[in-house]
Amino acid sequence: MAVGKVTKRTPDNLAKGTAKRARVTAPEDTTVEMLKRSAADSPHTYIVGRTAPAFDAPAVLADGQIGRVSLADFCGRFVVLLFYPGDCAGMEARDLVEFSDRCDEFDAVGCSVIACSTDSEYAHYNWRQQLERTNRGEAVIHLPVVSDRTRRISRAFGVLNEHEGQAVRAMLIIDPMQQIRVKIIGDTGMSRSVDETLMLVQALTI
Repeated sequence: MAVGKVTKRTPDNLAKGTAKRARVTAPEDTTVEMLKRSAADSPHTYIVGRTAPAFDAPAVLADGQIGRVSLADFCGRFVVLLFYPGDCAGMEARDLVEFSDRCDEFDAVGCSVIACSTDSEYAHYNWRQQLERTNRGEAVIHLPVVSDRTRRISRAFGVLNEHEGQAVRAMLIIDPMQQIRVKIIGDTGMSRSVDETLMLVQALTI
């Protein structure tokens, strides 16, 4: 009669078996977990209290023309930097229009508002034109919208979803010395409050 092989139950064998079962039963990474790990592993993850990474990129300017925006141009002023996944989404249009409508209030406290996504400057331009056509030809976005086609800006600020190749919905406040003072990342379905953002900037000016 054949005798089966008997494996001795040593501590090492038990540990290997436990690790093997853990690998088999471990759940798949969620998007949030991947973002956390990506941010932790990236040498370009800028957090509150650190100097904001410099950038100079193509953009649709506040007057609707295509040009370039450099963060260095805003030295000496507060900057609200709004990242979003992409153009043409209803929520993104609503957010940017609401911030645009109150640009004068931000300017009164020495703050500029800039938006940024990984769309091209031409996509930004066409999107703005489309919004104007639905508003009887009147401009509805009065703030610069930066193009981050290379993903370098989003990655540098630690807000790039590497899996999707798009920025997540994020808001940063950069002070006049170009230091990051606030960083908030939200779910794609969460709108941003202009009132709360303005209050944060006002609090930082005290």
